[in-house]
Amino acid sequence: MSRDGEDREGAAPVPPDPAPDSTPVPESAPASGGGGAVHIGSMSGGAIATGAHGQAVSHSHAAPPPQTDEATLALLEAVRALRADMRVLASSGETAAVGGELDEIEGEITRTGRAGTGRLARLRERLETGASAVGLLASATAVVESAAQILG
Repeated sequence: MSRDGEDREGAAPVPPDPAPDSTPVPESAPASGGGGAVHIGSMSGGAIATGAHGQAVSHSHAAPPPQTDEATLALLEAVRALRADMRVLASSGETAAVGGELDEIEGEITRTGRAGTGRLARLRERLETGASAVGLLASATAVVESAAQILG
């Protein structure tokens, strides 16, 4: 019988469609489900994680609009460098607050080509006080200097 339900003499039988995930599991794979592989044909943006303790972290960097001035581009670079340097610090309320400000500033620059002066002034003040480990990072000094150049 054919797929459309009609009998056809001499026609070879049509095999059923394969199951969606018919990849054979290697015999060496542990019964716990570990040891498998992930194959991604194409991916644009985002992040994936596998395994019981996997963590997916995406660090995408959108380009700012073409009309962004040099001082703002320098600030954007300094913000990204500070965020990267902050990974060595223990997580705290202070690092979370500074990280949030950095995210907002980067987002504003990539969307509009400039950073809001109020947010920039708050970040500069927070980093200048040196009251936290974040303020002691050399990249924090670069953010403060870039912010001062924009704020005047």
